Amino acid sequence: MMSGDEKVILAAAVERYGEGAQLVKCCEELSELAHAICKRFDVSVGYERDGEEVVEEIADVEIMLEQLRVILRVDPEMEQRWRERKLNRLRRRLGV
Repeated sequence: MMSGDEKVILAAAVERYGEGAQLVKCCEELSELAHAICKRFDVSVGYERDGEEVVEEIADVEIMLEQLRVILRVDPEMEQRWRERKLNRLRRRLGV
């Protein structure tokens, strides 16, 4: 759950940079996270890399997802229903 201060910051970012630019930025951050995950296990050097880069990109993506919620005026209840549906589907697939 976002704090009031976080909501102000995110709304200001959307206002300053524009919805279109922030949607593109969201895609960029998602791509950077995917790239960091791929680099996490670099088979060419034969060892696990430090996970801090992945954690940094997770933070960026979470911030951009919150901005996406602002831009799309996502209904938290609807989002929670979808989350529950997806988790229930995963639970059934896993048999837990």
